[in-house]
Amino acid sequence: MDRSHNPPAAKTRAQRQEETRRKLLDAARVVFTQRGFHGATLDEIARHAGYTKGAVYANFAGKDELFMALIDRHIDQNVGAQIEMARAVEHGEEVPAEDLASFFEQQFDQRWAILALEALLYAARERPEMMSEIAERYRQVDAATTQYLKDKAVDPPDNVDLLAIGQGALGEGLMLRHLIEPERITHEVIERVVDAVFDPPHRQAWREEPGSAR
Repeated sequence: MDRSHNPPAAKTRAQRQEETRRKLLDAARVVFTQRGFHGATLDEIARHAGYTKGAVYANFAGKDELFMALIDRHIDQNVGAQIEMARAVEHGEEVPAEDLASFFEQQFDQRWAILALEALLYAARERPEMMSEIAERYRQVDAATTQYLKDKAVDPPDNVDLLAIGQGALGEGLMLRHLIEPERITHEVIERVVDAVFDPPHRQAWREEPGSAR
């Protein structure tokens, strides 16, 4: 029996909900970065995603929760990109220039930086509970970075958790400087600053290739 023309299986309820959530997050990123945190409305986000506002409330309690979900996705994507890039370098793979440029564009996107600063100020001034949630995201990133540094090191230092915090703080500081003066604090300068701080002799404990001189 020829099944080549059979229609695809209908999506399950969970699959439809996940697709709706993904489209809402995609729309939220566009609208938030265009309008700002305060200027963005759930109505516009829903329209941009092709849904009504009811679909937003079916997946998120409100604008704050939607924004925190967007932060979670942004963190997951950035941490994954950083680990993938670092592993490629460790294995001696040449990272194409266009991939490196795309990586830095994602890490230091100016519109996202402005949005994150705006939301941080809003949380600090008006929503302390949201600030607590943001702090929890920072702890998650620090923990992931700490574990990654431990996995890389032959003999990880006792203060590797502090190195993880410093690495994250340096990245955020550089993002802010890039936002202020992008012509001077370029992606190349950012890469050189990170290398100056975290490359040998500052990282002598990190794993070397088997058989390499110590």
